[in-house]
Amino acid sequence: MDCMEMPKNGSLVRVFHAAPEAPPVDIYVDDNLTFKNLKFMDITQYVPLEKGEYNIDIYATGTKENPVISQVLEIDDSDIYTVAATGNLDDLSLIVIEDSISQQPFDMYSFFRVVHLSPNAPAVDVLFNDKKAFEDIEFREGSMYQGVSPGQYSIKIALNSDGTVVLPLKVTLKPNRIYTLYVVGNASDLNVIQSVDGNTTVCR
Repeated sequence: MDCMEMPKNGSLVRVFHAAPEAPPVDIYVDDNLTFKNLKFMDITQYVPLEKGEYNIDIYATGTKENPVISQVLEIDDSDIYTVAATGNLDDLSLIVIEDSISQQPFDMYSFFRVVHLSPNAPAVDVLFNDKKAFEDIEFREGSMYQGVSPGQYSIKIALNSDGTVVLPLKVTLKPNRIYTLYVVGNASDLNVIQSVDGNTTVCR
């Protein structure tokens, strides 16, 4: 894989549409159309942004009135971010998830974490091959990265309250990769988006 250059005096940023009730959207950064027609569960490519404050306005695709989200974000220097549009229509907001540049890939390991972005699901635990890997992850929160041997694994998302498994899945974790598993959707229709984070491929 070619590596991504880290911008001078800036950071790498991508946007994730994780709001299940929101329509496809256009995203304006300081009034410039930056991402177009982003649908629920879509993740953009990373783009460089200089350090500073940015006005982020998100509109239903093809419109530019009554933004569904209007928020100011502060971008630091030398970081990698996933900015997620989260919540349901009465509680939409952007959250910034740091794809920590200090986490480096290794040939003999895979790294993964879990981020809870389901707006009406309670706190969850994560079982990894039936052993608890992470616990009590609340909405808009995430775990630390954990290293494992590459391979295929059984992962179960379970309610922290009583252990009920609400989403079983199989994932393949490749060597030299750093992943985030995003739990998305409403509680009755959960999904997981498996993403390779920018700290996998940033030039060092």
